[in-house]
Amino acid sequence: MLENSLYEHGNRVASLAARSCAEYLPRFSFFLIEDLALSIEQSQQVAFCEIYNREGNPILQSGNIISKAHASKNKPSYGDDVLIVSCPIINGNENIGRVEIGLRLDKVRREINENTYNLIMLFSACMLCTIIVLDAFFQRILISPLGLLANNTRKIARRKFVTVDVGTRMDEIGILALNFNHMSRNLESLYKNLEVNVQERTHELETANHKLVKAIAKSEAMAVEAAKGTVAKSQFLAAMSHEIRTPMNAILGMAEILGESSLDDEQRRFVEILQESGESLLHLINEILDLSKIEAGEIPFEHKTINLDRLVGKAFKVTAHAGHGKGLELAYNINRDVPEHLMGDPTRLQQIFVNLIGNAIKFTERGFVVVDASLNPVLSQDGTGNILNVHFEVKDSGIGIDDDKLDSIFDRFTQADSSTTRKYGGTGLGLSICKSLCEAMGGKIWLESRKGFGTTVHLDLPFERDPRSSIESSPLRGKSVLIISDLDYSRQALSIRMSTRTKRISKAQNMEEARTFIESSTKSNTPYDLILVRGDIHGWRRQKTLNELRSMKVAEEKIIMINTMGQDHIESFSGSVLLAPVDMLSLERVAQKILNSSPEQLQPQIQHSGRIRPLKILLVEDNKANCMLIQMFFKDLPHTLKVAHNGAEGLERTQTDKFDMIFMDIEMPIMDGYECTRRIRSWEKQTETKPSIIVALTAHAITEAREKILEAGCDSFLTKPISKDKIIKTINELCNPYFT
Repeated sequence: MLENSLYEHGNRVASLAARSCAEYLPRFSFFLIEDLALSIEQSQQVAFCEIYNREGNPILQSGNIISKAHASKNKPSYGDDVLIVSCPIINGNENIGRVEIGLRLDKVRREINENTYNLIMLFSACMLCTIIVLDAFFQRILISPLGLLANNTRKIARRKFVTVDVGTRMDEIGILALNFNHMSRNLESLYKNLEVNVQERTHELETANHKLVKAIAKSEAMAVEAAKGTVAKSQFLAAMSHEIRTPMNAILGMAEILGESSLDDEQRRFVEILQESGESLLHLINEILDLSKIEAGEIPFEHKTINLDRLVGKAFKVTAHAGHGKGLELAYNINRDVPEHLMGDPTRLQQIFVNLIGNAIKFTERGFVVVDASLNPVLSQDGTGNILNVHFEVKDSGIGIDDDKLDSIFDRFTQADSSTTRKYGGTGLGLSICKSLCEAMGGKIWLESRKGFGTTVHLDLPFERDPRSSIESSPLRGKSVLIISDLDYSRQALSIRMSTRTKRISKAQNMEEARTFIESSTKSNTPYDLILVRGDIHGWRRQKTLNELRSMKVAEEKIIMINTMGQDHIESFSGSVLLAPVDMLSLERVAQKILNSSPEQLQPQIQHSGRIRPLKILLVEDNKANCMLIQMFFKDLPHTLKVAHNGAEGLERTQTDKFDMIFMDIEMPIMDGYECTRRIRSWEKQTETKPSIIVALTAHAITEAREKILEAGCDSFLTKPISKDKIIKTINELCNPYFT
């Protein structure tokens, strides 16, 4: 504001000086101009006054002006503390120069600073007064009552129920005080009633505690009874297993012997029905025992090396007969990222796959049943990478399941509907057992299905990585293989599983393509080391398939024919035959035989001369039917079989005669098999007699019974029902009766 006033004042002075100069300059009255400039400079606010001609040259600074007062003339100066005001000199309509006046700003700025300081002091004084007044006001109106309320609140916390008097105020503080007083009186009333309520509640709690003590005692008694019931249940199951398996042994054994006799077609069909019915009953018994052990949490899990390829292959072999009989494509694939060897429980894992693959085959009339294994994206659960989560898929093209049945399909004794049970059979226990086993192994199982379009069962199971696994010694290492199959999935899956071992794999989907591959390899002098061919490719008979390969001049020894059960016979075939789906272990064994150039090693690893050393064998069995059955098994064998009908008789026969092997029944009167075995071992040790091989015959399928058998001193055991093949295999493995 002050600077603007100074500028306007300077502008007025410059305008007056410009009008005067407009009269003096035409007459060259320089001394008058100089006097005018000096008079203007007399003002304290003016720093200088300068007159310029039209060319911009200062008139008063030229040497033409000689005056006594000229020495006191101020020179122009410019800077932040000088305000310049300029006004043109107009004579008529002609601009003949300009007047330029410099105004001092220092005084104006001093005045501005002084005025600002005075205003600040005045404002500060006003604010201080206002704060003092407001403080006094709020102290009386707000702070003091609130302080009183806070103090009384602390008193209430110390159970001194006081009230606050703020007069007749009805503002917010007054309302707050009224509410505070109301709260204080209510709290006082509640506190007085609280002691009575506490006493009542204490009495109720004492009563409830007394009842709880009684309930705990009752629960403990019930737990003891439940434990006894569990033991009784286990004993009952063991007894029932024994009582059912013992006659089942005779039924299935006699059916086996009867089937080997001379029967006509109708009689043979009756025997087959008898055997199938007995095996179905035995399977049901095993499932019920498994389910019972799972419920009781008594299933032990092993920690062994699992050859995943071999395990899935064995599961298919168990169920292959039914699948091949329907003409189904049976195959499995293990992705390259899944290690072939893992650590886990191979027995339980195979049980799961046998159940799932068997179910898939049962409910599939045409199409395929396949298994896929891949590594879950979550590779490690412990941060070390040792725990691998493997995802399995068991797929089929069967009848499928309705959406509303998916949730209940894993329930016990449940199938999709009653017509399924009537048509396909089964108890509905298989999937329930699979689910229980998966969860017990730390995994999960679920399924996807669409009615009429098949089912996919998913499994996620954790395994430990086996650090010892290696396929470097595989006989397929560095070899070239040709796969000929018109089944796309089987061909691709087999090539993926072989790719980690072989040097080169070619895949042909028909014989024409195979011929092209073979001719090309012959021309390039890189013939195939092995040729795997599907026996019934294009629906041909196996003989036709073989003749086609012979026409390509393929070395017959290099041919491995992949067959299904029940195919036609081939005459004079010097190659090898494997059952579909092919597992790597079986393939490597055959490859070892084919690729090994040593004639001695081309022979089977175990080849007996056919001469058998007769053994002396004792059977200790109380059941007459089983005695007769086993005696009939030995009828065609060169071994001598003696029979003892209880443990005491068996011990006596052992002490008076020497036996190479003893088949010992476990459940017998007078002396059971456990006690008899212990006494035989004790007698052998005392007399320094060479120990006989003792094999227990037990109808107990539970693990505890098997452990007890081995602890008693038995070398091995057979679970009833017992077949002739089992007995022969056991004798061959434990006694090696062949002459060398």
